[in-house]
Amino acid sequence: MKKIILLLIVINSMNRVDAQVPKKVIVEHFTNTRCGICAIRNPGFYSNYASQSGVIHLAVHPSSPYSNCALSMHNPSQNDARTNYYGIFGGTPRLVIQGQVISSGADYSAASLFAPYLNQISALSVKIRQTKFGTDSIRSTIVIKAVATHTYTNLQLFVALTEDTVFYTGSNGEPKHYDVFRKSLSGTSGNSIFVPTTVGDSAVFVYSSVANSAWVFSRITTLAILQDASTKAVIQSENIPSTSSTLVTGLANSSLNNVNVTAYFFENKLILDQKNLEQENTLSIYDVTGKLRLYKQLSDTNETISLEQLNAGIYIYTIKSNTGLFKTGKLIVQ
Repeated sequence: MKKIILLLIVINSMNRVDAQVPKKVIVEHFTNTRCGICAIRNPGFYSNYASQSGVIHLAVHPSSPYSNCALSMHNPSQNDARTNYYGIFGGTPRLVIQGQVISSGADYSAASLFAPYLNQISALSVKIRQTKFGTDSIRSTIVIKAVATHTYTNLQLFVALTEDTVFYTGSNGEPKHYDVFRKSLSGTSGNSIFVPTTVGDSAVFVYSSVANSAWVFSRITTLAILQDASTKAVIQSENIPSTSSTLVTGLANSSLNNVNVTAYFFENKLILDQKNLEQENTLSIYDVTGKLRLYKQLSDTNETISLEQLNAGIYIYTIKSNTGLFKTGKLIVQ
């Protein structure tokens, strides 16, 4: 499955919000399975991290000082590129919190390490929907919403797949490795993006990737970091537990006469990624009694259809062209 990057602006003025939300803290941890100093300092860091609330962790394994680190060798170019993004390539362990490089001499086990970054707020929220298809592919949907007025410009969105726990004992004796960076979906510096400026509006970004045989696929999860491109300061971040990954049945690809529609359901919206559409394509949504509840003519290549007008329940949707039915599926509106 090729990577897809799709941007849709979703107008949601009926649900206007004008209050900032808590800013999550992201700590990027640069370490190496052959690094003896890492084995000494990492336990104190992990104990400190575990005592924090609202903090996200990402472990990156650069090839320096030890290029034969197994977790670095899995994806050396992206591990090194993310390290070089902060200009700290050459030694481990190193920490970057909220895009700010922490001194290598800092006490990684001290609670004061995180104190300057806690209890802050942001005008943007980030939500992630992760969908796994069998054991071979994954789709990550990132929704960035303006919850308060802001003047953010020149932003980058970094999206990565991580493995929540890797059981591997390197030469430094560490047997477990947490939130291991496996693959970037957005480039190691992130994609340059525009975010909504109208309060209540959202931008939706969709990425997809095939799985790697070296991963424990059930442990793969998505992480997103929204940063200022100039200063690298983190505006907002988010991740989801691997246990929240679900396959949404009935929402796979379908085609007829080369028409292709990928449909997926997120935050009570039906999002359609359409190719080779014909002139007369329509969407119909029925309740379980067979009563038509929503009908819409489809005209754009990509569309987002709000389902806020539907009551909670189970619905069946169909997409038809003038040559017949080519897509159907089930929706659960909550």
